Amino acid sequence: MAGKSCCSGGGASTVNVTMPADNEVVVLCDQATDGTVTPFLRRYSVASDDTVTATDTALDGTTAYATAGTVTTCGGGAAEDESPGAVPSGKQIIERCGCDDTDGDGVGDVQYTEIWAIDPDGVDAPVLLGTYQDGDLTQPYTPVAPVDCTTDGDVSTPTTPVTVHSGGANLAASTAAALPASGLQSVTVTTLTGNTVVVTDSGPVTIPAGATLTWSVTRDQDQALTVTSVTTGPVATALVAWTNV
Repeated sequence: MAGKSCCSGGGASTVNVTMPADNEVVVLCDQATDGTVTPFLRRYSVASDDTVTATDTALDGTTAYATAGTVTTCGGGAAEDESPGAVPSGKQIIERCGCDDTDGDGVGDVQYTEIWAIDPDGVDAPVLLGTYQDGDLTQPYTPVAPVDCTTDGDVSTPTTPVTVHSGGANLAASTAAALPASGLQSVTVTTLTGNTVVVTDSGPVTIPAGATLTWSVTRDQDQALTVTSVTTGPVATALVAWTNV
């Protein structure tokens, strides 16, 4: 099993498609001199020539945002300190890719991206921040008939509706994540400090500080991932988010 980003293939419950550029969205906080903290989205796009472009927007994903203070990672502040309607600090931003069947032939003809705010502690329910065509935050999109994404040669078959659950953990040093015992569909690991070791059916993978890796079900015939463990090193911290059925 190889690690794949969200937008790299099709899956039974986490749908993956090939996108024109590699995109990563993170939530950061802009701290003013008076102590006011404003969360915003920073989107990194890596073109085929390895050119990296960073774009800042408000939490709606479309309104341009200009930082005015010190940019930091968002801490886990108390709920009463959050602005009404804002995404609570400490949330992790992930992308889910899908396909829309606009002509009713059963095959997706429009690619779109959903951006979700996930609580790494698994306490709050996921929050959908927006849906955008082709992963472009300047093109808000409302799907009319979402379907499984397929690639050339794939044969779509009816599937039984399932309920997808999400969870996560904020790992301290020398801590293992309590992953679901079965039905694992995706795992995203972000190492904050030190090293995190992820063991899959293909062997161990070490994720250094500042790096993020995602594993996900990539084919309709796949049932679940085989991720045995996610463990931080003795001086490491990490965020782990997963989905399961």
